[in-house]
Amino acid sequence: MNFRIERGRAIALLLAVSIGLAVLFGGYSAAAYLRSPTTTEVSYRTLYVERGSLSHMGFFSNETVYKNGTSLGYYPEKITREIRGAYDYATSPAGKGTYSAVLRADYYVTANKERISLKNTTIKHWEGDFSGSFSIPVDFNMTELTGALTDLREGTGLYRASSDVYLTVSVSVPGRETFTQRIKLVRNTAGMLTFEGSSKSYKKVERRVNTTVNTVDFLGKDVAVSTGRTVFPIMAFAFALPPLGFAYTKREKKPKDELKGLRKFIVDGTPTEAAADPVELRSVEDLERVFDLVDKPIVHYTRDGSDVYAVIDGGIIYEYHRPLSSEGKKAS
Repeated sequence: MNFRIERGRAIALLLAVSIGLAVLFGGYSAAAYLRSPTTTEVSYRTLYVERGSLSHMGFFSNETVYKNGTSLGYYPEKITREIRGAYDYATSPAGKGTYSAVLRADYYVTANKERISLKNTTIKHWEGDFSGSFSIPVDFNMTELTGALTDLREGTGLYRASSDVYLTVSVSVPGRETFTQRIKLVRNTAGMLTFEGSSKSYKKVERRVNTTVNTVDFLGKDVAVSTGRTVFPIMAFAFALPPLGFAYTKREKKPKDELKGLRKFIVDGTPTEAAADPVELRSVEDLERVFDLVDKPIVHYTRDGSDVYAVIDGGIIYEYHRPLSSEGKKAS
C-alpha cells in the first residue's frame, strides 16, 4: 500500500515538473516570436558635395530699357551684344584635382528631322589644376557669334543653318566620380536668349546598413531569437507530452454500445399478458436477426435488474437481456 502511495506521489511530482517546464518553454517561445530575429539600422553619410554654376550679365546695343551689366534670366537677342560671365566650381570637403572647360559653337542644318553637322568650332578652352574650387571667365560675344553664323549661311547657301553654343566642363578628383556639366545658350521663338543647365549640384552619399542579431535571455545566457524560435517550441512540446499522455491513458472510456445500429428501432414499453413465455436470445446478433425476420419494433423495458430488449410476434416474445445500464439505474 505504501509503495503504491509513494509511486503515485512520484508520478504526480514528475507530471508537475513536466507541466512547469512546458509552461516555461512556452513562455520563452512566445517571447522569441514577439521579438524580431534581427534589428537593421540604416544610416547615410555625405562623402562630398560638388557644385557648378554660371553667373552672367548682359551688355546691350540699346540701353533704353536694360543698362549694361544687368543680369537677366532672358536677354533680348536683337540688342544683346555680349554676355559676360564666370563659371564657378566648388567641392566640399575640399579636394585636389584637374578641370577642363570648352566653349564651342556647332553649326548644322536639319533635313527630314535628321541633323546634319556643317562645322564645329572651339571658341575657347581652359584647363588646369585646382584645390577645393576654381573659377573661369566666360564671354559669349553675340556680335561675333551672329556674324559667324551669317558668314556660314552665305558661304554655303544654306540659309536655314543653325548653331549650338555651349560650355562643357569636366572635373576630375582622384577617388571620386567625374563631374560633368553642359551649359547651353538657347534662342527661343520669342527672340530671347537664355541658358540651360547653368547650375548643377551633385552629392555623393554613402549608405550604411548595420544588422544586429537579437537575443533572448534564457537563464542568464543569451540565445539568438532565430534559435529560440526553433528550440523553445520543441522543448515545450516535449515536456507537454507526458502530462498529455497520462491524461489520455486515464481518461474515462465509454463502453461500446452494442445496440447502436438498432437504437432507432427501439421503443420503451411493457409486453402484453399474452406474451408470458419468452424465448431468450443469447446475443445482439440474435436480436438483430429476429428483428429482421419479424419486422416488428424492439420494445425496451426492465425486469429483475436487467435491460430487456424484446421483439413480439403474436403470442411469442423474443427477449435479449443485458445488465441494467447506468441510465436504467438512474431511471429506476
